Amino acid sequence: MNERCGTHRLRRVARGLTTGALWAIASTALAAACGCSIFDRASLPQASFMLSPPEQAPVTGEQAASIQVRRFSAVQPFDERPFLYRTTDGTWRADAGAGFVALPSDMLMAAIARALERSGRAAVVGIEGTPLRFDFALDGVIEEFYADYTAEGEPVAVITLRGYLVDRRASGGALVAQMTGNGRAPIRGGRASDVADAFSAASGAAIAELLEALPKGRLDGAADAGDSASGAR
Repeated sequence: MNERCGTHRLRRVARGLTTGALWAIASTALAAACGCSIFDRASLPQASFMLSPPEQAPVTGEQAASIQVRRFSAVQPFDERPFLYRTTDGTWRADAGAGFVALPSDMLMAAIARALERSGRAAVVGIEGTPLRFDFALDGVIEEFYADYTAEGEPVAVITLRGYLVDRRASGGALVAQMTGNGRAPIRGGRASDVADAFSAASGAAIAELLEALPKGRLDGAADAGDSASGAR
């Protein structure tokens, strides 16, 4: 009697193991077929960093009443979380083990807004989505955002921004000025944190050059043609 019970119990355990093995095989096959897995962390790199540009210095020029910083669009592939490297043989590689906690465009929007506020060039500064009516908008494009390893022994972080100052009071918006900001910073070490530090320094340089290129005169005067349209709203 005991032997029969024991045999029956072993058969149930064996059936359970067989079922579990079949589920494991089926799950693996499904993951391979759809190219996905719960363990796929490619979108969230293992080492994640934030852009931390140096504090922006004051910038000479007349102060605008209000400027909204918009989320810059980007030339692909320069708006991805993984660090992007240009290697010595001219090929490109995305780092699956290190990158940013947010997209470069989102981090740059916040960084440019902070820098613009500290520069003193606008009395009120906001980012895209702020529920206020702004006189001007600072929009733009991320043209370059990568770590350049093409020169052996002299890697640098490269960031290039193109900005557009738009008068939102004019009907349909009017372009006031076009600016560029270029940032280059040496990567002093082989750790992921060294690459992140270089990106932060390069972004600070690019943003500072962008803001320095803003028109120095009274920005409100650039929209005189649109004042009547603004007042009619």
